[in-house]
Amino acid sequence: MISFKSFVTAIHDAIVGASNELMDKNISLLDKYFIETTTPAPANDTATDDDTATGDRTVLKPKTVIMEYPHMNAAGNLENLEIAVPLITLAPLNLSQIEKVTLTADFDLELSGNEVWLSLAGEHHSGGLFRKSRGSSTKLEITLVPQETPEGMKMLVEGYEAILKRQLS
Repeated sequence: MISFKSFVTAIHDAIVGASNELMDKNISLLDKYFIETTTPAPANDTATDDDTATGDRTVLKPKTVIMEYPHMNAAGNLENLEIAVPLITLAPLNLSQIEKVTLTADFDLELSGNEVWLSLAGEHHSGGLFRKSRGSSTKLEITLVPQETPEGMKMLVEGYEAILKRQLS
């Protein structure tokens, strides 16, 4: 037998742990699409970055590829423009998230004192396999609602896409 409270806490902790792992995986996208560089901090920089003691700051710059893009010049001739394309604008962003968790378990509930206890189906008790349950058979379903892509990430990608469009105009 296990305390119902402990059971729900263990399930909750497992879901939170899985969600945190997915969040870490999503944040790793920064490593895929950006390069960390150190630049001198401006004189009016009020950031509390760890590098401020040296007068430098850490900046993430987008990884880019140079592509040739056909363009009609003012004289009507076709020429190739070289444009810097941020990689983040070329690939779809697939941020993973837990959409729904459903746990269905058959167990017997029993009330002992002020605490609810459960025994999972198939547990053997002193009463044997054919003993009559004193509790009730119950099913538990837990559902988590999905979160949308953060507005900051949407705005960041849209900003890089706007810069790319200006290069092509």
